[in-house]
Amino acid sequence: MPQLKFAPNYTLAYNNYAKLCAPTISCDVNAKYRSINGSCNNLKTPWFGASITPHLRILDAYYDDGEYQFRKQTNGNSLPNARYIQQQVFLYKQFPCPNAHNVLFMEWGQFIAHDTTRLPPDVSVGSNCCDLQKIKPVPPQCQAVIEVPKNDPIYLERGQTCINFIRARTSISNGCQLKPTTFMVEATHFIDGSQIYGSNEEHAADLRSFKDGRLKSDFYVGQQEFCPQRNWTSKQCDTLPLIYFVAGDNRVNQNLGIALFQNVFLRFHNIVAFHLHRMNSFWCDEDIYHETRKIVIAIIQYITYTHYLPILIGERFMDSYGFFEQTEYDETVNSGTTIEHSTGAFRILHKEIPSVLNFIDKNHLNCRPVLLTDWMNKPDLLPLPNNFNNLLRGFQETPTREEQPSYNTLISNCLFQQTTPKFSGSDLLSVDIQRSRDTGMPPYNKMRSICGIPEATEFDDLIDLIAYEDIQKLKNLYCFVDDIDFIVGALLEMPAEGSKVGLTSRCIIADNFYRQKIGDRFFYDILGQPGSFSLEQIHTLKNVNFGSVICATSNLRYLPENIFMPFDRRTNSRQIDCHTLTLNLKAWKDASYID
Repeated sequence: MPQLKFAPNYTLAYNNYAKLCAPTISCDVNAKYRSINGSCNNLKTPWFGASITPHLRILDAYYDDGEYQFRKQTNGNSLPNARYIQQQVFLYKQFPCPNAHNVLFMEWGQFIAHDTTRLPPDVSVGSNCCDLQKIKPVPPQCQAVIEVPKNDPIYLERGQTCINFIRARTSISNGCQLKPTTFMVEATHFIDGSQIYGSNEEHAADLRSFKDGRLKSDFYVGQQEFCPQRNWTSKQCDTLPLIYFVAGDNRVNQNLGIALFQNVFLRFHNIVAFHLHRMNSFWCDEDIYHETRKIVIAIIQYITYTHYLPILIGERFMDSYGFFEQTEYDETVNSGTTIEHSTGAFRILHKEIPSVLNFIDKNHLNCRPVLLTDWMNKPDLLPLPNNFNNLLRGFQETPTREEQPSYNTLISNCLFQQTTPKFSGSDLLSVDIQRSRDTGMPPYNKMRSICGIPEATEFDDLIDLIAYEDIQKLKNLYCFVDDIDFIVGALLEMPAEGSKVGLTSRCIIADNFYRQKIGDRFFYDILGQPGSFSLEQIHTLKNVNFGSVICATSNLRYLPENIFMPFDRRTNSRQIDCHTLTLNLKAWKDASYID
C-alpha cells in the first residue's frame, strides 16, 4: 500500500515513554479477539495503541519554555486572546444555508472521535478555574482561563468576565513524568468501539450482563431499550438530571446526539448477540459477547472508511492513497492518535454542528425543535415516548450547517450555559483555540509545510488557501505569519476539492485514519490473523451500512438511499424500505473458529 506523501516525526513522546514508563506486557499470539484496552494489537510493541499511552506528535511540541508554558509570538508577546480571535474573525461568519449532508453525518464524526480520543481536563483542583483566580498562587491547571475582552458583544452585558478553561490532564496524572508535557489518550487509539465497551477490563465487565453475550440495559415506556442508568445517591438526586446513561465513554450524556448514537449501538450489540445466540445455542456467554463485539467494531470500521471518510476528505483523494484497497497489516506502523488530529484538525468539524435539533414524527412534521445547548449533559428527552425514533428521523431529515469558517452562535456563546447564581456560558471555538495551545500545537504555518504546502513567508502568501479578507484580519491579530494558531488557519482554509475540510486538515485527518487502518492487526478485512473473518463474513459485513443499524434498532421503516444525505419528501428524495436492510448473520452459524 502506498504511504501518504509526508514524513511525520512521531517519535519523541513515544521514545521517552518507552524508556521511562512503558509497561511490560505479555501477549497471547493466538488470541482471536482484540483486548479491551488495546494492548497486544501490535505484538512487536504491545502497548502501541493501548489506552493511557501518549498521543503521537507529528512535530515536536511548541511551548515557550520547551515544556509547559503557552507558546508566545515571535516578538515575545502573548498570543492573542482566544475569545478576541473568535470575536474579530469568526463570530459573525454565519451562513444559514442547508448542507448536502445531514446531522447523522455530523454526529458520526463525534461518535468516532469519542472512540479514539479522550483528553479530559485536570479537575484535581476543581471544575471552575474562574472561581480560583483570586487565590494566590493560582494553580497551574487554572492559569489559562480566557479573559472576556472589554468590548465583547455577548458576555459583558450579561456580567461575565471570564470563560472557564482547565488545562488537560498530563502523563503525570498517570504516574509518568515526561517532558515536554505529554498527554495520554484515555480511550484506545484504535477504532474499536471503546466508547461502547470501555477501555479497561473493570469498566467493560461492569457494562456486561454476562448473560447470552448481552450488554446491560434498562427498559422504559413501551419496552424501549436504553443504556443502563447510573445509580445516584439520594443526596445527589435533587441537583442532577433525571437521566444519566452509562456507557463505555463517560461523555455519553454530553448532548442529545451522542446519547442517541450510544443507545443505538447498545441496542445493536444486543440484537446481534440475540441472533448469534439463536443460531448457535451451544455458544457460551463469553463467545457470544466477544464475537458480537467483533462484528459491531467491524461494522463501525466499514461505515467509517466506506461511507463517512469519502464525504469528509474526498473519495478521489482516498482512492489515490490506497484507502480502498484490501488492508494489509503493517506492524511497523504506529496507529496512535496524533495530537495534531485530536486537538487540531478533527476539532474544526465542530463547524458542522447545527444550533437546533429536530424531533420529526412519522408524518414528517417537526413536532419538537430544541436548542442543542439547552440539553447539554441532560439527555432527559431521549427516553420519552417516540422521541428516540423522532430524533433519529430528525437527524436524517435535517441538514448540517453549510461549510463555513465558524461555529454556530449557540456553541460560540452559550455552551454549558448557567443562569444561577449568575450567568455563565462557554465558547467552544475559544476553548478549542486554547486547548491547542495547552497541548503545544505547532503553529499553522508549520503544519502547512508538513503537508507539502509551501510555508508562507508573509501573510499575503496565505492567499492560496485563505480568503483575502480573512488574511487582513489575521494581520491585525498576530505579529507574524508564523504565529497563527493551527486551528485558526485550518478553520479559515477553503475546503479542498471533494472535501469538507481544507488541504492541511485533510492531510492530518487522512494520516491518522490511514495508520489506524493498516496499523490495526484486527482491522475487519485483514486476512491471515488469528480470528480473522472468513471471506463470506467479510462480504456480509460489507452489505451492512448505517441504515441497516438504524433499521435494526428503531421503528423507522424508510430511510434515505444515502443515509448521510437529508431526505426531503417534497423533492422526492429516494428512500429505502427497511425490509431490504435486514441483518443476515448466517455466515456465523456454527462458525468453527469459535471452538
